[in-house]
Amino acid sequence: MPAWGDDPELLATFRAEVEERLASLQSGLLQLEKHQSPRQVVTVLFRDAHTVKGSARMLGLEGVLHVAHTMEDLLGALRDGRFVVRKDHVDLLLAACDGILRALPGPDSLDDAALTPLVEALRSAVAGANPVVLPVLAAPVPDQGAAPELKTPRQASDSVRVAASKVYDLLDAVGEADLGARRVEQTTGMLLTLAAEQARWAGILRQATQRHSATLPPEVTFALHRLVGAGDDLSGNVRTLRELVEGHRVGMALVRDGAMGLAMVPVRRVFAALPRILRDVAAATGKDVLLELSGEDVELDKQVLDGVADALKHLVINAVDHGCEPPAERAAVGKPPRAVVTVSARSVGGTIVLEVADDGAGVDEDAVRAKAIRLGLLPADSAVTGPVLLNLLFAPSFSTSDIVTETSGRGVGLDVVQDAVEELGGLVEVQSERGLGTSFVLTLPVTLGVLRCLIARVGDERYAVPVPGVVESLSLRDAEVHTLAGAPVVVRHGLSVPLLDLGAALGLPRTSSESPRAALVVRHASGPGGQIAWAVDRLEGESELVVKDLGAFLGRVPTVAGATIDGDGSVVCLLDLRELADKVVGAMGGIAGAMTSGASAALVRKAAAVPGVRKPRVLVVEDSVGVRELQRVILEGAGYLVETAVDGLDGASRLRDDPADLVLSDVEMPGMDGFDLTRTIRRTKGWENVPVIIMTSRNEEHARQAGLDAGCSAYLLKNEFDQEQLVSTVRRLVGR
Repeated sequence: MPAWGDDPELLATFRAEVEERLASLQSGLLQLEKHQSPRQVVTVLFRDAHTVKGSARMLGLEGVLHVAHTMEDLLGALRDGRFVVRKDHVDLLLAACDGILRALPGPDSLDDAALTPLVEALRSAVAGANPVVLPVLAAPVPDQGAAPELKTPRQASDSVRVAASKVYDLLDAVGEADLGARRVEQTTGMLLTLAAEQARWAGILRQATQRHSATLPPEVTFALHRLVGAGDDLSGNVRTLRELVEGHRVGMALVRDGAMGLAMVPVRRVFAALPRILRDVAAATGKDVLLELSGEDVELDKQVLDGVADALKHLVINAVDHGCEPPAERAAVGKPPRAVVTVSARSVGGTIVLEVADDGAGVDEDAVRAKAIRLGLLPADSAVTGPVLLNLLFAPSFSTSDIVTETSGRGVGLDVVQDAVEELGGLVEVQSERGLGTSFVLTLPVTLGVLRCLIARVGDERYAVPVPGVVESLSLRDAEVHTLAGAPVVVRHGLSVPLLDLGAALGLPRTSSESPRAALVVRHASGPGGQIAWAVDRLEGESELVVKDLGAFLGRVPTVAGATIDGDGSVVCLLDLRELADKVVGAMGGIAGAMTSGASAALVRKAAAVPGVRKPRVLVVEDSVGVRELQRVILEGAGYLVETAVDGLDGASRLRDDPADLVLSDVEMPGMDGFDLTRTIRRTKGWENVPVIIMTSRNEEHARQAGLDAGCSAYLLKNEFDQEQLVSTVRRLVGR
């Protein structure tokens, strides 16, 4: 496997990336002193420094690695408020940028020893030195014994270097030409139809002329014959035009494929850096790890590969640092001492799948849950598991490591992976099994210029959905669809998946009484198993589309990732179904995923009725009918007698009755909110000691404290809704 230094093209790629990050760092540092919110600027600078550090590790630049690492330490201290940003801090960080730039590979680059004063000065600043003394870097000393470089004529080459921007400009031009060719093809089809119609009527006219030739004026007969002949000529020319268009389409396809080929590069360019990264991280963590690579010749768009390069780097570091166990631990559980990390690439339909897998210990769900609770991402008594819990690994600043090293503990990593993949229109999934290992699967489009899309019709409109974002398409006529808790679900592989109406989500009026006939299943964290289904009127097949952004005039339109013009001149919008799902689920409340999925029989455990024993009575106060019905179904299924109130005032009116065994209340309701209702309960004779569970989407600390001050017994979050957690909390408070 070649190293980065053995490939000038790869070296140039990484040098360009580091120089870009350094330019961003310097620009941000110049803004830092006078910025009203320096913490926001420092957060961006921190990421730039983190990327430079990762690139330095790939290149094997130990000196640059140490400088970038200590820059992170200082930026982290500024971000956390340990120091007020001072001019000498900014001067030192700018000097560090200069030092890194001068240490990049080149004829006059600084060696590692020359960067030592910078590292020491940065460490001194982190330790609290005031003021910080700026080091003076030594100038590179030329090798006196080296022979002068001789200029030699450039050798002949069968390749040329072309700026990537020119390639993508060419792809845009090819896309426009391809669109024009489709318009011409459609117009040709219309001409063929008209020519056939003209020929039919001309034939009828010719027969009529022959029957009445004796009575027709000669000039009319002559004109009719010329008209028929012109029609025959027209039909012949249109057929010729069709042949030319078909040939042009073939030629345009060759040009498009050729232009796309110019932008395609093998994943080997990124894979080549991974052995060095793995070696360094394994050495730093005391682990023995073997890297296995496959699919290195798989090609994809340079933009896509560049966009995902950092993500792969983070995943390999994560696999070694968090996934693989030390040799002694592996031997203790019967595993080979050497761990294996596998990085593979493969083509699947119109997508590229990149996978980073390890055979390590797997994700410790208890540790993830505990850290999520400490960060306030989950309630203290949460018992969530599986995909919903694993998705928290992608939360910003989330790390299960309590020790800050060069490879982990800073909370920078998997959130970057998810951001990078989703920015490219792809998906990232994590799968883990305790004791057996973890895999991260990245599904990406082959190119950003031409996307393979599913065309869905909703009413009179057609929409495009990128194939990489779709788990599967299905016919609703053949699928098992139910209504549960007032919401539709479709059963797929034993799992109830929420079924949302795409037309309703887009605000489109339904022009037909006919029900949707098809659905697209996509991944989304709010659905069970991380999936949501979108109902559409029908699917019109797959198509390769040249997608454009909406331009400066329209700017960023929510839920629309771009648009294309079809052959008939109509505009087809490219939808971002994940963003649309976030919007819909947010409007319905965080509980929407669970609400639309219904109460699964496997999760709702009905309590056995005991003769002569009164069922505990629960009062549910909730202004959302869907949420209220779901809570009722769950609690009745668990053996409770449930009464419902439509808002806070309705709930307060029930305090005239006999006390309930427990009250489950929302917070934000018209008339009286849940906090006021709780305070009223605490002041009402006979109800003073009734347990009150607040269930809300408000996860702010001050809201939680307000609930506790009002007298609630438990505070649950709708966006982390878990049916078993709700039932277990009720049982704990009621006592049965």
